[in-house]
Amino acid sequence: MANLRSLVLTGLVGAAAADSYNCPGSGSLVHAWMEVTTTASTSCADVKAEIEARASAEGGWKDPHNGGVYSVLDSSGSVIKTQRTTNPATSVGGQVYTDKQNFELTDQDGSCQIKVCSESQGTSVGDFSTNYCDIRNLYCGSADGCTTVHNDFASKEDSFSKSIGAGHDFSGCIVKVADLHAVVSDSYNCPGSGSLVHAWMEVTATAAATCANVKAEITARASAVGGWKDPHNGGIYSVLDSSASLIKTQRTTNPATSVGGQVYIDKQNFELTDQDGSCQVKVCSESQGTSVGDFSTNYCDIRNLYCGSADGCTPVSNDFTSKEDSYSKSIGAGHDFSGCIVKSQGLITV
Repeated sequence: MANLRSLVLTGLVGAAAADSYNCPGSGSLVHAWMEVTTTASTSCADVKAEIEARASAEGGWKDPHNGGVYSVLDSSGSVIKTQRTTNPATSVGGQVYTDKQNFELTDQDGSCQIKVCSESQGTSVGDFSTNYCDIRNLYCGSADGCTTVHNDFASKEDSFSKSIGAGHDFSGCIVKVADLHAVVSDSYNCPGSGSLVHAWMEVTATAAATCANVKAEITARASAVGGWKDPHNGGIYSVLDSSASLIKTQRTTNPATSVGGQVYIDKQNFELTDQDGSCQVKVCSESQGTSVGDFSTNYCDIRNLYCGSADGCTPVSNDFTSKEDSYSKSIGAGHDFSGCIVKSQGLITV
């Protein structure tokens, strides 16, 4: 196990957690995992009672990370073994994924040391901080924005270790309904979505070209004129509608390059306004299925239709620069252009 762990740390996506942690194990060699050591400002009896109460949904407690479903697998002495499955009503594509957690509790002069390891049970690399949320959401306190059942206490994280690709971001562990977002800003003409819980992105940019040229370029790329290909894993665009100042497009993932061959659909509405020789581009992209994290896909859906050669993009007939003026997005949606032009050796594709 120690040797496999060293491979993980030197770059191989791995499957074994450290020997100093009591880990649940996994049926998959390649999987995401997280280990955390924390000190809670209360007795271990109180910590244990709170973890068990939340994992058992006492008092109607609900996992704030997209309504995951916990269960207690075993509880004896100082060890609690739990399991969390995703909620098919809020998970991407209705898929159910399972993670398991082992908590070890040790009393220390009125406080409690929590050593916990969470491991995904299926093949995975990036986990959107899910294994971390699996852990933290069972003992975080009201000071963290969490809802408690019986015992409210503060805790301080002492250390953590994780697999490559596993996230360590607590900001995504408490997802409010307003954050999941069903209605985007009134100031944007948005395509809408069939899912209440979905990722979205809004961008306002100024292009150094006329709107006629911007429109022609967006339409050409979305229509694959001249064999143009989406540099973000070969997504498949289409033009749904085009009028004087509005272009409606759709992008589907390419089953040849997407995770598990899944096909996901996003829609975009572009509004163009001429401004003294330049063009204001206001665009909104929305995922059409249930989603939270999107690996910056909605952002790439937008940018890749008008980015220029200066950005590393391949234009069809009109090459111009653009400056992003503002953006807004759902929690979990990414805003990272560096992932929008993906070379063939990319590991994870969406």
